[in-house]
Amino acid sequence: MPIEDLPNLPPASDILLDANIFIYAFNHQSAQCLGLLRRCAQEEVTGITTVEIINEVCHRLMLAEAVSKGVITRESASLLKGKGQEIKGFTQYWQQTVKIFSLNILVLGLEESRVQQAQRMRSLHGLLTNDSVVLAAADEYSIVCLATRDNDFDNVPGVTVYKPTDLP
Repeated sequence: MPIEDLPNLPPASDILLDANIFIYAFNHQSAQCLGLLRRCAQEEVTGITTVEIINEVCHRLMLAEAVSKGVITRESASLLKGKGQEIKGFTQYWQQTVKIFSLNILVLGLEESRVQQAQRMRSLHGLLTNDSVVLAAADEYSIVCLATRDNDFDNVPGVTVYKPTDLP
């Protein structure tokens, strides 16, 4: 439940990285998020994420690329659906996504037990599906530090939420 500024993450911490941390770093919106990824790459902290989070990052980066290329007017999957020819020409979203694999970040695979635990997290904390899976991963691996800008984790007991403070 404690909330801390992202730069205050102590060295040698294990921290679960939510999708928005990658998005803000890759889009150069937050020097603090970029700094956290550098700290992970240099093994100053242990960055951990999940395949589900990487998939969400990939999805959101694809939507952002579609907007930047004028294929859609806002980041909406329903607007991009059916535009397969345009999607075939997108490359930037994937180049950014695969950077995650070179950052010395532990990527946790998805297991059925996490999907089951996520339902318990939704019932206990009123979280949406993706957030509940993130929290279930933290619980499964006893990770008590979470890097995110998402306010939905602010009142979850037993987790310290580290947030970037350099975003509007």
